[in-house]
Amino acid sequence: MPKGLIEGFPELVAEIPGVNSVSVITSVTMHLASSHEANGTLVDQPPSGFVIPLHGATADVDGLEVVFGLPRISPEEVILGDASAALRRLDVGDTMTFETGTILTVAAIVPEDQMAGYEAIATDPTKFAASRAEARAMLVLYEDSPIRLELEIAPRLKNLDPDVLFAVRERSDSADRGGLVVRSQVFIKEVFGEFAYRTTGGGRFVIDPAWVSENIVDKNIPLLGRAKCHKVTTEILTDIMQDLIDNGLSDVIEQRRFAGCWNARYIAGSARLSRHSFGAAADINFFNPTDGGPGSPVNEELLIRMFAAGMTSGHLWTNADPGHFEYFGFPDEE
Repeated sequence: MPKGLIEGFPELVAEIPGVNSVSVITSVTMHLASSHEANGTLVDQPPSGFVIPLHGATADVDGLEVVFGLPRISPEEVILGDASAALRRLDVGDTMTFETGTILTVAAIVPEDQMAGYEAIATDPTKFAASRAEARAMLVLYEDSPIRLELEIAPRLKNLDPDVLFAVRERSDSADRGGLVVRSQVFIKEVFGEFAYRTTGGGRFVIDPAWVSENIVDKNIPLLGRAKCHKVTTEILTDIMQDLIDNGLSDVIEQRRFAGCWNARYIAGSARLSRHSFGAAADINFFNPTDGGPGSPVNEELLIRMFAAGMTSGHLWTNADPGHFEYFGFPDEE
């Protein structure tokens, strides 16, 4: 459920015939303060006053083992995907220290496709700041297909909340929003670079100025105007907009509905990093009608060029966000 699990939902699913196990996933923005090799050698430490945000999760040990297929770990241990471990430069036995004072030992490094989009998975959500934790997904061991489970859930859910949004996905899809239309945060970090930050309240934060200086550029983009974006995104958008101009399709874009690119903030109403914080997203034709005509965020000419350039559209999400485009890359990128 993109807006958070409603009360009674895990119990409702557990009672469906064919469901053998239900484990709630708590999505946590983990604030890494430092990391060390097993012998105590410092590996990573952000500038003073800053922390490195990780898209993490916690789940009970039965859920990890039975449903996720991950090793059983203690509350003092953490599991990393291989891409996350490479980014962290960590191996089994190394330690991660978080801003809460929690120290976790890397117990296992597993293939990235077992991590459901998370950078790190632990078992105890109390070891991380509660203000940055959200129960938004469940691991369900079910004897039939995801479609069948969705059909079983829908009529039962009407008694709890007939308007709530939910989706059932395969384990190999992202357990976070959007499944295959959204890349994991570790993938975004590999492309756009990882930053440290300090929170300022109100859903915003200040990013390490060194990262900003290296990656964020302020340039004029055809049809959109002046914008601060990541240098990768700026190049992509410039090529797309110029292609529209060259093909006599300038009316596809309504400049006054360009709502920007780089914005150091969390996703509205959550404690997860927005892709805007990396400068990896752009809001184009934002709030305009979704009729597909000129100026629409789902105009075919715009979507074709966005997808061809590796940008996906928020109108495809379970919790739709038309006009929001963010970097996806290409299906063969791992």
